[in-house]
Amino acid sequence: MNLSIRVIDTDTGFRSIQKEWDALYENCDKAGIFSSWDWMHTWWEVFSKNLKTELFIICLYDEDSLVGIAPFHIVSSFPKSWIQGKTLCFIGSGEEKKDMIVTQFNDFIVAAGYEDQMVDQISDYLENTTSNWSFADFEFLLKDSLIAKCFSSVNSKIIKGEVDYGVRFIVSGMADFEQYQSKMGKRWRKMYAKKSRILSRDGEVTTKITDDLQSIDESFELLSKMHSSRWNDRAKLNIFDSPLFKEFHLEALKRLVPKQKAFIKTLYLDEKPLATYYCFVDKGVIHYYQSGFYSENANRYSPLFILVCNEIGEAIKNKQVFDFMFSDAGDSYKKEQYAAETEPMFRLRWSPHKYRFTLFNIAKFIQLKILKVD
Repeated sequence: MNLSIRVIDTDTGFRSIQKEWDALYENCDKAGIFSSWDWMHTWWEVFSKNLKTELFIICLYDEDSLVGIAPFHIVSSFPKSWIQGKTLCFIGSGEEKKDMIVTQFNDFIVAAGYEDQMVDQISDYLENTTSNWSFADFEFLLKDSLIAKCFSSVNSKIIKGEVDYGVRFIVSGMADFEQYQSKMGKRWRKMYAKKSRILSRDGEVTTKITDDLQSIDESFELLSKMHSSRWNDRAKLNIFDSPLFKEFHLEALKRLVPKQKAFIKTLYLDEKPLATYYCFVDKGVIHYYQSGFYSENANRYSPLFILVCNEIGEAIKNKQVFDFMFSDAGDSYKKEQYAAETEPMFRLRWSPHKYRFTLFNIAKFIQLKILKVD
């Protein structure tokens, strides 16, 4: 091996590495859709102009072959910068809460056989470049993440903090839909059968899927309306009110739909839309991202429940994992209603400065325990 580090810190460099990134991503089994060049570059295009941030993509090469990517950027926007200073994050995170994309499961993108070298090389490089960063914050990580292994040496001066951060709900390993239904709670199994009968009796039931560029805008607008109908009276924040959220997803869909890596599917009764859901698909996993339904007739048909159950059935038939993604509640209804299993997630923070970690923890305590805001 002849390993070397190269850093991409310009928009031109980010664009120019697409082919290499795509090739490495496709050959890295653990890398999910949210680590793809399409997702991360779209996020950068939309959000970098609204944040005080700079690219810091660390690439590991063996000779001239790209074998690892740490897709970072460094945020120094107020108010985070007041305590954290320059914060190292994965690209896809760091935007304001009102615009949050909630990019999940990120990690290093690494060729098979280079995992240990990647951890060592990134650890050494970051420890020797602490003038570039003063804090790091990585959300929505899975327990087997490579990034958690950084700075494991007893000689490392980097302070690490790791906290539990919700769970991921998935449906996998079912032989067929009948087995899946047997795992559902009795109440929900009966409801699925009953609501399916009522729907079929009341008219023609069809589904439509966004599978071309021409249908993206119309489908996304319908999703936005249904999401608002579902949540407007129950949530303080409607993410679809964010212009940046909408801009990001419309651009991401234009990149991913032609590659069959994203779709919006809508359930209709006699050509009248009832419920819709938005997901990403890659490497044998369907990631359920957003959804909505119209409140009219929702109690009669439970249309989103029916739609999602049917989609889980399709995933089982195609030997795919159905991923409900992050939840901050381990006892979520998804366990009983959808027979979903849980996988723990965590949040990781680093700093080369002990005082920043101390100040951060004090501020977090005040925020959560005294001000009672998240």
